[in-house]
Amino acid sequence: MTPNTGATPQDPLALAQLRAQTHGLPLMTDADWPATLDLPQGLSRAFLRRALMLPLGVGADGRWRVALADPSDSAALGALRVALGQDLALMVASQPALLSRLEGLGASAPAPRADLAEQDPQDSALDAPVIALLDQMLSQAVEARATDLHFEPGPVDMSVRQRVDGMLRPVAVVPAATGRAVVARLKILAGLNIAERRLAQDGPIRAVIAGRTFDLRLATLPMVDGEGAALRILAGRQNLPTIAGLGLQPLAEADLRAGLSHAHGLILITGPTGSGKTTTLAAATAEVNDPKRKIISIEDPVEYHIPGISQVQVNPAIGLTFSAGLRAFMRADPDVLLVGEVRDCETAEVTVQASLTGHLVLTTLHTNSAAGAVVRLAEMGVEPYLLAATLRLSLGQRLVRLLCRHCRVEEVGPLPFPETIQRLCGHDPATPARHYLAQGCDHCGRTGYYGRRAIFEVMPVTDAVRAALLAGAGTAALHQVALGAGMVPLMADGLRRVLQGDTSVAEVLRVVQDA
Repeated sequence: MTPNTGATPQDPLALAQLRAQTHGLPLMTDADWPATLDLPQGLSRAFLRRALMLPLGVGADGRWRVALADPSDSAALGALRVALGQDLALMVASQPALLSRLEGLGASAPAPRADLAEQDPQDSALDAPVIALLDQMLSQAVEARATDLHFEPGPVDMSVRQRVDGMLRPVAVVPAATGRAVVARLKILAGLNIAERRLAQDGPIRAVIAGRTFDLRLATLPMVDGEGAALRILAGRQNLPTIAGLGLQPLAEADLRAGLSHAHGLILITGPTGSGKTTTLAAATAEVNDPKRKIISIEDPVEYHIPGISQVQVNPAIGLTFSAGLRAFMRADPDVLLVGEVRDCETAEVTVQASLTGHLVLTTLHTNSAAGAVVRLAEMGVEPYLLAATLRLSLGQRLVRLLCRHCRVEEVGPLPFPETIQRLCGHDPATPARHYLAQGCDHCGRTGYYGRRAIFEVMPVTDAVRAALLAGAGTAALHQVALGAGMVPLMADGLRRVLQGDTSVAEVLRVVQDA
């Protein structure tokens, strides 16, 4: 596992600079990378990916120039020195810079060791090399700001990919036998049935990675070529979000705070999977958290641990579903209820009933817009008059990638947004606008983006919206009524980010195309 050097894992370039200074080694620059790479025959690409090392060629002094992320990994350095048969001249590079170049080396991997291939995965999962490999993968994922790790089996190899800023990146290819052992190790840590490989399973893991405690969520899936797994890296007990830190426009933030100030009613937070709904829900819950209030939540999984709140994990195996948990909560005299997600008609009905009987209920729904969430509840069987009586606010959101400040490129020209959207943001469509394009550098792993922020549309239930709801308005009609009442749509909030230089036109259009 990569040692904890004290640098923030949020900035891989700063971490590389610190490691270079600590070990007295030069830091790689763009000019140091060769135009082409000619690796020695027989050198394992899979090993290079795992160790985050890349031989660059023999220098004038007769030593192999090697770019690497962690100079303290003496075992990997010793193995590379033996494989190359020469002394090494080391240079430190950031993890994204190495990964972006290692991806182009192909997916060749050494044949599985005979002894490992013959072992039962449960036995090999306890081997020191498998434990070390998994620790290294987790450490690299945290350092790269990954939110997920995906283990995908194939006929010969298992591919491992990270999701960073919403996009998947290949990081390793390991022999199939090694991959089976890694998945088995994860199942042991999650307390799953290691002998059951025919059914999907899921479970939690608590792990210390690079000196920090993380809550992980493992989901396994039986595939044609073996058992795969997805490991989600949750927020855990750190970095509880706040409404002020979400990046809402002042008017939208005021509308959200006004909705949360009600003693009872329903607050909806909507968007597709991976749009940051849970973070907004946690920020809203923290806003209403008060020692004078009894707050209970039912979630799947519990991502943010909020002090002072009674949080319950869904467990369908024993009948603890969202709807069953809600019914039980009603007998515990709560003031505020947090429902992780409305997934079915029964949960929708109980949620609305709870908001109707004097409780403030906060929940999420998978829809494409704030107006679409209201219509979805009606389609689930909730009577429009009940929604009109209980709904206080519906919020829609997406996550956009932020441009890398080290390499973004300025451009001046027209914007491909509707004129009404441009005027809503205070920009004259006839005037060229200054904005930025993604380029790519070592800091951002050649993607042009580093980090994500949410864009929002906040729809308070005004008299006009309530009247349209009672009249049975569809999503488009309800959206137009909300716009007339002052709602700023997702696209306009995205354009605001473009004009501020935070993200690109292409990124906003990518995430709001279905809104």
